[in-house]
Amino acid sequence: MILPMRALELRQLRYFLILSRELHFGKAANTAHVTQSALSQQIAKLEELAGVQLFVRDPRGVRLTAAGEVLRDGVARVLDLLYTTLRSTREAGENESFRLSLGLVEYTNLPFIPPALIRLQALYPDVNIIRHELNGAQQLDALVSGVIDVGFGVRIQTNSPKAGIASQPLLASEWSLLMRDTHRLANRAQLSIEDLAGERLIVPGRSVNAPLYDSLLAHFARVGIKPNIVYETTQSQVGITLVEQGLGVLLGAVYVFTVIPTTLLYRPVNGFDPLTVELFSRSGEQNPLVLDFIELAAGEAVRLKASQVPDTIARRD
Repeated sequence: MILPMRALELRQLRYFLILSRELHFGKAANTAHVTQSALSQQIAKLEELAGVQLFVRDPRGVRLTAAGEVLRDGVARVLDLLYTTLRSTREAGENESFRLSLGLVEYTNLPFIPPALIRLQALYPDVNIIRHELNGAQQLDALVSGVIDVGFGVRIQTNSPKAGIASQPLLASEWSLLMRDTHRLANRAQLSIEDLAGERLIVPGRSVNAPLYDSLLAHFARVGIKPNIVYETTQSQVGITLVEQGLGVLLGAVYVFTVIPTTLLYRPVNGFDPLTVELFSRSGEQNPLVLDFIELAAGEAVRLKASQVPDTIARRD
């Protein structure tokens, strides 16, 4: 039977090859940086296209069928040749410049970006990354004008992105309060805005993200509280250090607190609008470099969400 090539996708072959090596759907999904259900769906589609069963799934585990072994050996050769050819093609373009311009607020310390950039560099060894310090609203303008290729930001405004701009949510977070484990609020599972009255607050500086800062103050005003802001920081690690040294407590998104000293903990604060980090790009983007990075960043965000749920709960208990 001849495979209907129009329906065959490269990612199906890549996922198949990973699963044929791992022989475990969970491990293969982690290696491929996708959810297990997404991996299973693509393998099922490939089996449907091939017209044969490629894997045997039973209580003893996962193993290749005879047909699966044949496809594994062939796919391995094909993908090796494809990647080698692509590499040679890039090297042949002597005047080709691999440049990726990103818009983001460095303060947010988005943990999925470094691994995505590392994986991108493996695909494009000569890639040049240029970062622009821009909040979500500014990124939309920068995409339209061509200043950046991809943006990562939080839109405070409820309006839709500009025409010609695509967006996809990557990471959702609630506001949380970082404090010493001896703080008076440390034994509380949930906090409210009212609980922050009188607290020495450390907050992201307005220069980091003016709309976000203004929204924060507006929420305090709605409940009749004037926040006691003792320090506005433009670097998340500085804020964490100040909390550790006893200056005050730090108000921020959970993803900012991915790495904190063992003497600190954070608690969710109800009453603020949740934050959603979105990926912004131009609709109809055709640049393979940009498209590859978008896929890598989205995959790393999925893996981060799956891996950090237990850690997040542990930091609250």
